[in-house]
Amino acid sequence: MTMTFDDHNLLRKTFIHLRGVGERTERHLWSLGITDWDHLASEAPKIFAVKKLYEVQEDLDLSMKAWDEKDLFFFHKSLPSAERWRMIRGAFQDIAYFDIEASGGGMPPLAESTVIAFLFRGELLQEHEKNAKRRLIEYILSEASLLCTFNGAAYDVPFLAHEFERPFHKAHVDLCHWLRAQGFQGGLKAIQKAFPHLHQRSSMDIDGWDAVKLWRLYEQGLDAALTTLMCYNAEDVLILHPLLVEAYNRQSLAQPDYLAGSLDLSPLPTLTTEVDPEVFAKLRSGSASGYQGHRSRSFHRSSEQG
Repeated sequence: MTMTFDDHNLLRKTFIHLRGVGERTERHLWSLGITDWDHLASEAPKIFAVKKLYEVQEDLDLSMKAWDEKDLFFFHKSLPSAERWRMIRGAFQDIAYFDIEASGGGMPPLAESTVIAFLFRGELLQEHEKNAKRRLIEYILSEASLLCTFNGAAYDVPFLAHEFERPFHKAHVDLCHWLRAQGFQGGLKAIQKAFPHLHQRSSMDIDGWDAVKLWRLYEQGLDAALTTLMCYNAEDVLILHPLLVEAYNRQSLAQPDYLAGSLDLSPLPTLTTEVDPEVFAKLRSGSASGYQGHRSRSFHRSSEQG
């Protein structure tokens, strides 16, 4: 089923982003049969006191303007973070799922991104060369309606914004906080294991520090280390779509009065990279941890589309 911006029916019945309207008031409005902004605009003078009425009417005008302009970032800014899942349904076909790997700890300029990956419109897009990464980011920010990450609000988004000196004015759903609110604890791989019916990754035994070491091995001239790093990065991204579908459907079932419907899992692209056994053995032997040099080879563009 193809969805468009007009399928944001849950967003149209959302009032919790209006000043002075909390969850209890929103549910009360729904109980009165008021289930869209137009209806609320006509009934508001009968419901709210003068001061609150002015704020509600002003916010409704801003909401309608943002709707006409298809400005989902307006709702990202005005919705409570726990309610941003309401933006998903109408943006479902144009969500860009993404993850980055970095050269070390900290934010730029102390570290830089190494490999970045986006799953967008059924394609896996990866880059590791600086200018190619910049072009990919610009493409995604111009085309995607919504970003989806795991802990990206605290890390991936501000990291890339600092590194490329480019603000990310894009609506964003962070699965980390959403899934924790649903009772799932731990990092991405731990949560993935909690859904055994989902595909499990081949790079499950590689972690973030290994990703740093893989990049250092690649800088030393070991091309298979880049292939392994790209596999790890890609699998971090590919699992985000199934997890978003799981989280959305669980939320919808838990709150049937929202009439949020359900989402179907889309086919995922075939992964064309894999963990190299010799590189993995080098990681576990400790021989990859002593790198003290500097980048000895230039970046090369590497794109992977399923």
